[in-house]
Amino acid sequence: MAAVTAATQQPIATDAVAARPRPAWTVPLVAWLVSRALVVAAITVGNRLQGTGQTVLDALHLWDGNWYLSAAAGYAEPSAVSGQTLPQVNFAFFPAYPLAIRAVSAVPGISPLAAAVALNLLLGGLAVVGVWELTRRISGRQAADRAAMLLAFFPGSVVLSLVYSEPLMLAFAAGCLLALLDRRWILAGLLALAAGATRPNGIVLVACCAWAALAALRRDGDRTALVAVALAPLGFVGYLGWLWARTGDPTIWFRVQRDGWGERIDFGRRTIGEIAVLAPGGEALTPTILLQVLGLLFAAVALVLLWRWRPPAVVVVYTLGILAASLLSQTLGARPRFLLTAFPLVAAVAVAVRGWRYRLLLGVSAVGCAVLAALYTVPLLAVP
Repeated sequence: MAAVTAATQQPIATDAVAARPRPAWTVPLVAWLVSRALVVAAITVGNRLQGTGQTVLDALHLWDGNWYLSAAAGYAEPSAVSGQTLPQVNFAFFPAYPLAIRAVSAVPGISPLAAAVALNLLLGGLAVVGVWELTRRISGRQAADRAAMLLAFFPGSVVLSLVYSEPLMLAFAAGCLLALLDRRWILAGLLALAAGATRPNGIVLVACCAWAALAALRRDGDRTALVAVALAPLGFVGYLGWLWARTGDPTIWFRVQRDGWGERIDFGRRTIGEIAVLAPGGEALTPTILLQVLGLLFAAVALVLLWRWRPPAVVVVYTLGILAASLLSQTLGARPRFLLTAFPLVAAVAVAVRGWRYRLLLGVSAVGCAVLAALYTVPLLAVP
């Protein structure tokens, strides 16, 4: 059946009109909003069941959220880190996210907490769209749709609603990888710089920029690629330099991490120890350790699927770098939020799994997301 336009008097198939393509970002944005509703609902139900009296907003700034709000109000004075053994102080938290909170909360009537929650709602959506676009470039739109939905409902995505810096980090990282694929060197360097000022593991993007620049130099002698390499480390180095100038100690960030948070590189000994809890007579299996063991299993499977996917080399460099930063750490490990930061693992699973198996996986992920929302925020049984 056909319709005739007055302007052209040419028939237009009504079926073709009905099949008009949907806007490009519909799936990632809808998946993001539905997943956030799920997180809020899980926290609300958990609060009522536990009778804690806390609100959803109270729950959203638990754990490191309070430290980010503290940094947004102002970093500690040098006198706070004057002893031999340093306490926990907000120097441990990189400045890009606190500065963004401060900028938004400068608007009259917006509190720092409201600013952080609103920022993460926007930034999380931007991160999911960025992962969708990166996957679409590599494997097409259907794979991108699956990757965006799986990322939005990935259990570790709970932290994208908490007052944590992961949404900003993911947005910068996905943007940087896209810019490297497009050979937009200045943009890639600036986004890597911003990621390095957001989280310590953002420094991995320096390696991505260096890899892409080396490939460009070998391929066609494109020396402008070196701009990305020069810009990329400045966010990370700049913050450490600012702390040095503020305290007179060039190692102050590392000392705060070591003394205050017990953070150090142990080359995987803690990670191996967590696997050992599954052996008879091993350490008690707490929820946090169980999540890390499950995370290790997911990482192992996803790495195989990443190898089969064969994305561009910079994507692989980023993934392996983020994983190494977590697994070689004494305190981080394979927790869901650190696996989320290595988002190409999630994309690799989405590319490989299709049909009813994918729908089952998505459903299991959504249940896991809801459960973790309660574990992290209501009884505080597990560390994000």
